[in-house]
Amino acid sequence: MMQVRLAPLALAVLVYVLVVALPAADAQTLAAAKTSDALPPELNAAIATNFGLGGITVKSGDVQLDLWWVKAIALAKPPEAAPAWGDVGDGTLVGAIRVSAPWSDIRGYVVRPGVYTLRYARQPANGDHLGVSPNREFLLMSPAAVDTTPDPVGYKGAVDLSKQTVRRAHPSALSLDPPAATAAPLSPVKTDLDLEGVVFSVPTSAGPSLTFGLILRGVIQN
Repeated sequence: MMQVRLAPLALAVLVYVLVVALPAADAQTLAAAKTSDALPPELNAAIATNFGLGGITVKSGDVQLDLWWVKAIALAKPPEAAPAWGDVGDGTLVGAIRVSAPWSDIRGYVVRPGVYTLRYARQPANGDHLGVSPNREFLLMSPAAVDTTPDPVGYKGAVDLSKQTVRRAHPSALSLDPPAATAAPLSPVKTDLDLEGVVFSVPTSAGPSLTFGLILRGVIQN
């Protein structure tokens, strides 16, 4: 049988392909698609009535994220121009997410498989968490079993609910980045910090939609 010997350079190239290039294939761009999936039954009935039909599925490696958005994000005040997150009150219900497998939020906290509500919260400008995220706008994840009202619950209420997701002193947060996006809905986004997300667009109670990026892969160190 004829034996084939690789030159040192060719062998080095082969090793590079097997060790470096192939794992990179796993880091695929987040893939988002609309679905007709019904709302998860874990959502409280009073909360479920606020949601529209259909959802969006996002694949992040081996984890599947199913998201549903409210029919209209309630604004706390009339917008001066186009609606912005500054018009939304802290603790306002925005959506829900179902996580298929253990997954990390923006802080790197492990989120267990399950269904969670998403409520808006704006990080106070008190310097306590500077450096955690370049933006102050977040969606906080709370276990569906403990979130039972569709009404805004305020900043503290949203934080207290969300702490139960990861059982830590801090809430489980997803960064809105960018808070105002110009890309088409379901487009992938990537930040200067190599955080990856998807663009979503949700109507508001004023009519026009809020279009934003939601970071779904990547961690900012505390």
